[in-house]
Amino acid sequence: MFIPTIYIENSNDNMSVEVSDKKLHHLNKVLRLRDGDKINISNGKGLIYYGNLINNFVEIKNSRMYQRQNSLKIFVPYLREKNRFRFLIEKLTELNVNEIYIGITKNTQNTNYSKSKIKEWVVSALEQSGSAYLPELFFPENINFSVFTTCFDISGESLDKKTEKLNNFAIGPEGGWTDEELSKFQHKIKISEFSLRTETAAITAVSLMM
Repeated sequence: MFIPTIYIENSNDNMSVEVSDKKLHHLNKVLRLRDGDKINISNGKGLIYYGNLINNFVEIKNSRMYQRQNSLKIFVPYLREKNRFRFLIEKLTELNVNEIYIGITKNTQNTNYSKSKIKEWVVSALEQSGSAYLPELFFPENINFSVFTTCFDISGESLDKKTEKLNNFAIGPEGGWTDEELSKFQHKIKISEFSLRTETAAITAVSLMM
């Protein structure tokens, strides 16, 4: 049975947690929850509270602390098409990526996304998936090649079973990395003989490194 999850950053061990009017409207009008129905609260830091909705509060019954199975850090460029970009950010959230760096590369196309909107996508994905973790978001102007020393690119060495799993890596833009950018990476890995869309490459790379 599906039990909805809401994100409340500052939730604690109180026996009763107040739900904001905005979230309450979604629970009542969209999800059709009624008093007494089960509901979970995620604090985005590994802790899930289990309780029941009573008026505009969640009465906590018990909780569980989840441990991260990995600690992935990924750099992704902005995508021009909003639906594809949102899909990418949501899937990285569902896959429990620890840190998402969103920045500009030489071939990144002009975009206009507010940071607050991207954060809303992340929270929405957490609540939809029931995840215990909310990724940290960073918005650097440029990629830091001293931090992200590995990229996924069709020009790299093939990924195989002997390839060591990576904790951080970069995904290129729709127009690909420039030769100058590629020269700054210490390692280049390919996951396909064919060009992959940015969101496909990112989701596949994260899945393989989990």
